[in-house]
Amino acid sequence: MESIGVRDSPVEARTESEDILEQRALTSTLNSLLVYGKAAHYNLTKPRLAALSRLPERHQELLTPFYTDHLAAIDRAIDINAEFLRLVARYGVNEFEAPQDLREWEGATSFQVDQTRSSVKQIYRDWSAEGATEREICYGRIIRALNKLYIPERRSQVRVLVPGAGLGRLAYDIACEGYVSQGNEFSYHMLILSNFLLNHTTSEQQFTIYPFLHSFSHVSTAANQLRAIRIPDKCPATFHTSTATNFSFTAGSFTDIYSKVQDEADRWDVITTVFFLDTAHNVLEYIDVIYQALKNSEGTGYWINFGPLLYHFEEEQNSSSISSAGMATDSPNGISIELPLDYLISTVEKCGFEFEILETGIKSTYAADERAMGNWVFDSVFWVARKK
Repeated sequence: MESIGVRDSPVEARTESEDILEQRALTSTLNSLLVYGKAAHYNLTKPRLAALSRLPERHQELLTPFYTDHLAAIDRAIDINAEFLRLVARYGVNEFEAPQDLREWEGATSFQVDQTRSSVKQIYRDWSAEGATEREICYGRIIRALNKLYIPERRSQVRVLVPGAGLGRLAYDIACEGYVSQGNEFSYHMLILSNFLLNHTTSEQQFTIYPFLHSFSHVSTAANQLRAIRIPDKCPATFHTSTATNFSFTAGSFTDIYSKVQDEADRWDVITTVFFLDTAHNVLEYIDVIYQALKNSEGTGYWINFGPLLYHFEEEQNSSSISSAGMATDSPNGISIELPLDYLISTVEKCGFEFEILETGIKSTYAADERAMGNWVFDSVFWVARKK
């Protein structure tokens, strides 16, 4: 199978200062993959061993050797995760053209290290057999709706865009259904990991990861916390030999890239969004760009959406500073507009869409451990809307 390319956004050339900032973002993300193991040992097992040593002697005896053995097993699992992430980083250095000299790299922030930890769970969600149940609720619903719109014989001419494509599974599965599929992603974590999973895995269940070791809460058994997950469950290199011809990825801001589409031929028959709308600073901008990027001819112009409304920048908005004059000041990262679902639905209609399917209250999770004692459960919305 051909390599699935990741193309830079087709927007204006960046300035030198923007290139420097871009390289810093890339290298600090790569660094977070490399330091994952050291950080995980330091943050997960080391403080718990220290806490154990401070307990009364009787309590230490009650927990020994079980607790120390369990922490030692977690350390070994961390090392396996770290080995996998180092391999991903090595491929990322070459394919994203990062400096070979690590002394030129930006240090990883604690936020980026946290993103690396959460990315391990997202790999479990998107590329393991165990994640299939969760994927079926959202990705499965999207693909079934898509296949109802287009018969198999027509699909090779249907262009489907997947903004916020993450690790690429939905965009890849859509391509496997015969559509021309393009994923778009902004996060370097997702781009680097998806590039590896899509282009450099050679067999099913090639790698082992431990996605559940990072949390000590809601753990039903020690064995569940240390559960090994094999990835990928479907290998792009062997499963579908022709997929690379109709599958691509773009790297960059969704609004920057797709708001500039002018020619009808370059527009999209369908745009699918999953757990995406609530990532916007301004959800109305997303709606406008989706409308602009869709075709407007017979049998085209569909927007298929699934997800909750867990607005990512709400806390930034809530924590805006107060000036000495008692006035609220803007957060450094801009605005955040959070619409209730009923207002969002009304706004989508006002922006030129007509709902053909609208379902609410769909129970869904995101990278959840089905064996845990507690998980976040969302009441998600699903719709198929058409550009009028």
